[in-house]
Amino acid sequence: MENKEGKAAGEKRSIKVMNLILVIVGISLLVFTIVMIQIFQMYGSVPDTLVTCVYATLGGECGIMGWIKTTKDRTRERKWEKQDQREAKEEAMQMMSGDTADGA
Repeated sequence: MENKEGKAAGEKRSIKVMNLILVIVGISLLVFTIVMIQIFQMYGSVPDTLVTCVYATLGGECGIMGWIKTTKDRTRERKWEKQDQREAKEEAMQMMSGDTADGA
């Protein structure tokens, strides 16, 4: 039997691509921050442009992934909504045809 995500009930879950990317972004940001602290301790300043670019790039990546996830979820919800409407319409048609058969 499948759940709403389309996976079998007993199927093993593997790490998804977006979750992997988020882990990589988090680790990269942590390592970058530690290296920038070490550079600051050695030289008394950090390359501000590099820091700004790294944070902007990683923030942009996370923003794009959030947009993709939201779009996927909205599309899937819309598909389920359409399916529910179609099933409700079919049930109503069956009930109406059943009522007409009983009344005749």
